[in-house]
Amino acid sequence: MIILKEPFSYEKFVKVKTIDDIKNTPSNSTLIFDYCDSSLNVFEFCKNNNIPYGVNINSIKELIFISNLNAKYAFADNIENAKIFQKIANEYLLDTKIIVYVNSLDEIEKIAPLGIDGVKLKENK
Repeated sequence: MIILKEPFSYEKFVKVKTIDDIKNTPSNSTLIFDYCDSSLNVFEFCKNNNIPYGVNINSIKELIFISNLNAKYAFADNIENAKIFQKIANEYLLDTKIIVYVNSLDEIEKIAPLGIDGVKLKENK
């Protein structure tokens, strides 16, 4: 299970919206977007420039789209969505990792048995 929090991960996340925002972020950052159909060109820009990014998603369609555009992470706000997304990711052998936002790392106890790829604290959302 991936734990996106120090000391388990030192990955730096930066929330962005546009290509101009991307150009103003540190080069070693992983970008986070909120899903929007109009952002598909921004995700394509990240794919074409090998920029790691994750997207806050709410549907299977969004997962499929961002996975096809090489998103590193798909972030889910709740366990129920994360379970559905993980099933799809496993079925289609997606490279995109399913990450569920949690309030506390204590939630790992109930998330790990579900096979969800990882967790990230909501405060760092």
